[in-house]
Amino acid sequence: MSTFPGYIPELPGIAIDRFDQPVRDRAKVFFLSHCHMDHMHGLAPNQPLLGTLYMSPHSAVIIGLRYPKQTVYRMPIREQLTLSITAPTGESTYELCVRTVPAEHCPGSVMFYFETKTVRLLYTGDFRLSTESMAVIEQDNIRPEIVYLDTTFLDREYAYFPTRKQSMDRIIELCSQWLDADQRNIVSLWPPATYGSEELFHQLYSHLQQRIHIYSSQRETYNHFDILKDVFTDDPVGARIHACNGKTLQGEMSCRKLDANTKYVMTIRPSARKWRNLQRDEPFWMEGNKNLWFVCYSSHASSSELVEFIRTLQPEARDIRFNVVEDETDRSRKEQYLQALLSPEDGSMDDEVNSESEEMYILPDYDFGASTSTQHATNEWARSDSEDDASMKTPPSKLAKRC
Repeated sequence: MSTFPGYIPELPGIAIDRFDQPVRDRAKVFFLSHCHMDHMHGLAPNQPLLGTLYMSPHSAVIIGLRYPKQTVYRMPIREQLTLSITAPTGESTYELCVRTVPAEHCPGSVMFYFETKTVRLLYTGDFRLSTESMAVIEQDNIRPEIVYLDTTFLDREYAYFPTRKQSMDRIIELCSQWLDADQRNIVSLWPPATYGSEELFHQLYSHLQQRIHIYSSQRETYNHFDILKDVFTDDPVGARIHACNGKTLQGEMSCRKLDANTKYVMTIRPSARKWRNLQRDEPFWMEGNKNLWFVCYSSHASSSELVEFIRTLQPEARDIRFNVVEDETDRSRKEQYLQALLSPEDGSMDDEVNSESEEMYILPDYDFGASTSTQHATNEWARSDSEDDASMKTPPSKLAKRC
């Protein structure tokens, strides 16, 4: 979970991934890396920010549904803008060039690369990069001196994760075997987060041609992306794959809890935290009790991947700041661990690096069809066309231009 405070001392007047009142008081321009709740703290439907919120087009759809009063600027992946920043705390106005970089944590997730006359800084948000996205960093000349790093798994116990493609292939195989074994069998998926498993859902549907049951309140966002329009169903009886877990926005409970024949239900829990000290040659799945399977699936970089990422940014990147720390003891431990791994004489992790160099399943960044308009949204995410037009408008040209 992110512990980033929302502001950067070297860049007064902007806020990233935290929007409570102390942050609002010191910022006029706001950035959102992706739509997980620990990065959206302080956003409220009836209390819009007093400034534009910059994010990817994919994230803008989600924010537009949930926070219809907020003024949003959609920045496509690798977009560059120059903004004039005047901080409410009294610092001098300055020009800030900002560029979005693919983060591949979840659909629409981005890093932000900031440049001023004196600062080059990369804020990663949450990320796990494929080889292709690492190449983008090279091509776009992303050379930060300061890096705010996703340190969720900067720990010697999490040196290795299988690629997400490997994890998804194993989940698809488990589902296929179970569903083929008996026509009464169904699968219950327990993804690690409400939002972010769209690639897995899409691949399950593509390979098995089985629609996935989720509740209508869960579908509101998905209705606006053409590639997902055939993936889901509201039919709890006919569906053989379910991702309707927990309590939804409408107060509904998982339909699988209503099924008395639990012997026909296989549950799969994709997660990463459980998989400490996993080795490359070991199985990354295990069977629990009562038709329960755990599969290692991570949308955060392993510690070896983090080290490799930082190495590609050196020698310029020397000031590494942690976005995820439990306390000062955890910060100190992570600093010592990273320093040891980056030292030239230490090559102990070179063989463990496992970037997602295999073919990766990625939903398109620009997958918007005619349904992108939010006029058909219902319940608490609904809004009118006029609100949609107002919240998605481009900021004044004097504040936003190409770098």
